[in-house]
Amino acid sequence: MLEARGLTKRYGDVTALDALDLDIAPGEVFCLLGANGAGKTTTINLFLNFVEPTSGTATIDGLDVTLHSLETKRHIAYIPETVTSCIWTTPPSLTAGIW
Repeated sequence: MLEARGLTKRYGDVTALDALDLDIAPGEVFCLLGANGAGKTTTINLFLNFVEPTSGTATIDGLDVTLHSLETKRHIAYIPETVTSCIWTTPPSLTAGIW
């Protein structure tokens, strides 16, 4: 189960996500839809613990994502819109022993 309670993220004076409450039961399929700037990416980044919330909590299977980051990441999958590769994983870098 994914849960958010009062999940908020601010960057200075900008509120990217404002007091989100969310309940997603096991087995449910969901998507986040909204206009640019609605907080979709921020919500995902908070659940993945890529950024810390300003306030509120995000939990996955009852575990707080900020306290149990590695364990909660084992329960979710994320496919970003664009994928970038590490510059050191090119064939010349790999064969040169840099990586």
